[in-house]
Amino acid sequence: MTRDDSPQPNAGHRTHCLADGTDDRLVREEPLLLSVHGQQLTTMRTPGRDEDLSVGFLLGEGVIASARDIAAIEIVAGSPETQQPDEARVTLTRAPDATVRGRLARTHEIRSSCGICGIADPSTLLDDLAPLLPGVPRIDADLVPRLVAALRQRQPLFDATGGSHGALVATAAGDILGVAEDVGRHNALDKAIGQAARAGANLAHAIAVVSGRMGYDLAIKCLRTRIAILVSVSAPSSLAFELCSAAGATLLGFARGEAFRAYTDSGRLSS
Repeated sequence: MTRDDSPQPNAGHRTHCLADGTDDRLVREEPLLLSVHGQQLTTMRTPGRDEDLSVGFLLGEGVIASARDIAAIEIVAGSPETQQPDEARVTLTRAPDATVRGRLARTHEIRSSCGICGIADPSTLLDDLAPLLPGVPRIDADLVPRLVAALRQRQPLFDATGGSHGALVATAAGDILGVAEDVGRHNALDKAIGQAARAGANLAHAIAVVSGRMGYDLAIKCLRTRIAILVSVSAPSSLAFELCSAAGATLLGFARGEAFRAYTDSGRLSS
């Protein structure tokens, strides 16, 4: 059962009484309804920073080109009594055209498989992407472990529960532009990208770091937002490798301690 002594109402975790009578903190996983000009999508996420999540998701799906394409985001609290979830109502600066509506309609859920639903040939995922800047950004190899450590230091939810993912977006100088945790790894990246984009960051000069593996779903979010250096604590998937290789991105995996493995580079990594 759930105790009533959670640290605060909007904390990312709740304290539960376990079968053996002990208490444990578990990461919150609750629905969010994302509404964009009458089209609705749902996700299970850790509550908090739903504006960042909305912006990052829409950027990663190619629905918007920049945060400036959003006129307003209204967060409406849900009602447990009526089983109505929290809702993020997004108004774009202009009504979505047929292409944008098609991207929104491709999935009814924001989930790890989003971005590929309805696509027969995965290689077409790159068809509508703006090209990455060649050789930009260029970073020293010692920045990679520093960014991984910076992400780990900013994961209090993981420390409390052991059940959350983390993501970080930074500059080539190591300045952090966005960082987030969430029960969903794609949500964590959306929140970090959204935070950076809402602050006006130039994502074409940014680096993304994720706490787990780099699947295609995370890679394509980065490529759609023109993030050219992708770092993961674990391994990439084969499709993530193929997409990064085709796009000319730099993909680094198994970034642990001082070591990492370069899967693709394209001239951005200095020794």
